Amino acid sequence: MAEAISRRGTGGGTLPARCAARCAAALGLALLGFPALAEEVPGLGRNDTRRAVPPGRAPWHAVGEVETSGNRCTGTLVGVRSVVTAAHCLINDDATALVPAREVVFRLGTRTARVVSLRSGAGFDPGREEPWRSDWAVLTLDTPLGEGRALRLAREAPREGIALALPGWQHDRPGVLLADIGCRVIVMATFGAQGMLVGHNCAGTLGSSGAPLLARADDGGFVVVGVQAKAALGRPLGVAVPAFSIPLR
Repeated sequence: MAEAISRRGTGGGTLPARCAARCAAALGLALLGFPALAEEVPGLGRNDTRRAVPPGRAPWHAVGEVETSGNRCTGTLVGVRSVVTAAHCLINDDATALVPAREVVFRLGTRTARVVSLRSGAGFDPGREEPWRSDWAVLTLDTPLGEGRALRLAREAPREGIALALPGWQHDRPGVLLADIGCRVIVMATFGAQGMLVGHNCAGTLGSSGAPLLARADDGGFVVVGVQAKAALGRPLGVAVPAFSIPLR
């Protein structure tokens, strides 16, 4: 499984050099939405490239569920007590603010921890769920679940064309950790007012918000290079907040 992430391609080759502006514009249009067909769902195309992965094995054992009373998304252990997810997963019912930390739960298999504090991206507007670059949150847990599991947040931008995996707990198959392990970074660029983001062609639908974009580090381990923020309708395309833009403290 890990070997596949480091070597598998997507069938489309790598991107030509200096395509950032053109690729960002095309991906931006896809995310803003063409007229949707009834069967279209966010983040998935005609062929579902996701597969079940073992939640008890590395690196998947760092990926859990973030729950509020009205939402369920994916989150990743990035410290002994720290989880990173998407800020829009934490919006309250009337979309005026994020829910209080005490109303958030993180589930990792049979283990559960409550959130005691959270911080999110500067200027994130819950009503508009923008700017996308600020659609991240770091949760502090009351129970240390990350020992031997936590993944690193990358401190540099991912290169275009590098192999990725996007694992997430998704609504269409409850109780199964699904991952696209054959996708890539297609662009690292600024998407207008939404800011600098990682554009990718990983499949992931409802529930994959907040999921990690995983890549191989130079030492052979896995590193989080992005946090899933938005997906296109009817296409395995999305944008993620770059991990290097998320402050560690």
